[in-house]
Amino acid sequence: MAKRKKQKRPQKALPLASVNWGNVGRWLMALVLSTTMGSGVTWGVLKLRDPNVLPVKVVRIDGDFRHLKRIDLEHAVGNRVTGNFFTIDVDAVREAALRLPWVDQVSVRRVWPDTLMMWVEEQEPLARWGEDRLVNLRGEVFAPAAGSIPAGLPGLSGPEGSSIDVVRRYREMMETVTPLGLEIESLKMDQRNSWMLQFRRGLELQLGSVDAEKRLQRFAAVYGWLKVKPGSSVKRIDMRYTNGLAVYRDSVEQGSDTEVMKPASGVKTKHGKTAGRGQV
Repeated sequence: MAKRKKQKRPQKALPLASVNWGNVGRWLMALVLSTTMGSGVTWGVLKLRDPNVLPVKVVRIDGDFRHLKRIDLEHAVGNRVTGNFFTIDVDAVREAALRLPWVDQVSVRRVWPDTLMMWVEEQEPLARWGEDRLVNLRGEVFAPAAGSIPAGLPGLSGPEGSSIDVVRRYREMMETVTPLGLEIESLKMDQRNSWMLQFRRGLELQLGSVDAEKRLQRFAAVYGWLKVKPGSSVKRIDMRYTNGLAVYRDSVEQGSDTEVMKPASGVKTKHGKTAGRGQV
């Protein structure tokens, strides 16, 4: 005989009295609160992004300016001051100010409830760089308007990308020659890394590309012996010799330079045997 299939008994519905209405109520309340809070947060974010809510009313620019004009700063950042206190892009404001050649460093911060504070540091030029640019103490080159370049700065020059090295050498050389009463008017490094100095008294100094620091120290050691004074006929000194130097004077009679080998470490004059030429 075939086995009879067991019929599943229908499940009885739970009586309403057995449902925990307290838990259901708590879940419904949590759902309502969550929905309400979510809507509130969304509404709050939308309101805070409204430029008419808490607008920036004051932009304060502070700093010690000698060459930088405040009106130029205001024009540079004006288009970036958009949005309200919370949404204004302070990084964009800072970058806009940094695009001005005379601006070195900028900090921007919000001050509750409606103010944007800017502190601007102006570039401190160390020297002219080439024909129409300036270089700061860190060796960074910048190009302000020609009319704003201050007078009396020394002139530095070198191949593209050499400004940091030239500034470092300039500062080191100033430490060596300042005690001698000398001031560098210009310092040039050419494509062969050969160094040439021009002092404010009109004296030129050739150091070449090899052991420039040692050659400058040797020049400092014999400078007092050379007795180069303002108005002296000495116009150029060439240190590119292994054990000596060459002095070029104005010839009063002929109106041209005359080379004289001065005795430094046994170097003889032009009337005797001259020292061997070192690498340039």
